[in-house]
Amino acid sequence: MGYKMVFSDMDGTLLWKGVRVSVENSAAIRKAVDKGVEFVICTGRGVFGVEKHLQELHLLGKKGYVICQNGAAVYDLRDMHLVLKSSFSPSVVQPIAERARALGLELFYYDDRNFMIEKLTDEVKSYCWMMQANPRILQEPTDYAGEFTKCLISGERKNLSALKRYVEKTAGDIFDLFYSSETYLELVKKGVSKGNALAATAQEANVPLAETIAIGDSDNDLSMILQAGLGVAMKNGEAHVKAAADYITERSCEENGVAEVIEKFILK
Repeated sequence: MGYKMVFSDMDGTLLWKGVRVSVENSAAIRKAVDKGVEFVICTGRGVFGVEKHLQELHLLGKKGYVICQNGAAVYDLRDMHLVLKSSFSPSVVQPIAERARALGLELFYYDDRNFMIEKLTDEVKSYCWMMQANPRILQEPTDYAGEFTKCLISGERKNLSALKRYVEKTAGDIFDLFYSSETYLELVKKGVSKGNALAATAQEANVPLAETIAIGDSDNDLSMILQAGLGVAMKNGEAHVKAAADYITERSCEENGVAEVIEKFILK
């Protein structure tokens, strides 16, 4: 099979310790791109947390796409204009925010390049440093004049699970939810997922799904792993994600697992 597009998650998949692309992964990606394969970063991050890595990989300004916010925002690499946006009203997330606070959870809101927080804690400062985000304080969701593309909720898994059950019961027809880590729960508009964004992007690029590869490690990667022609789970991935994959890497994220996939299925 001649694969033409590779969709890769970032944290726990492409990035070394969540900070940088390794020399080995970068070299493999460059070789794949030189061979005519499109490499698409597909992440839950906002675009501000992706651009420096796109620059490092020499992808900016070239034909291709980057999928952000778990599929809620897709950008054209040639000029980084927004080509797809799926959003929801702040009013529908207001009662969820109130329940989340009662459970001791923190909320973060996204809209294209806008990143909003409720308070600037040490954890938030660390997150903003890693993501290269410039946050604004938003005390209530309804204080925002626009719409949100994603809500990220942070805290202990047991409290996140309680909130997830609440949202599924009260607003399951409006939102989809999934975990992106042990302490992060992601909330997006119903129907938004990495898998659906992968399918739409591949169609835009005139690439059949059978000729796509998706690589990930977490619950929010499951939809694209199932959607792609070849679904790959990282060695360090969650058990249910690995169970659904066509291939599991022999090397972890920290051991250049993305390079392994490219070398095995693209460059062989």
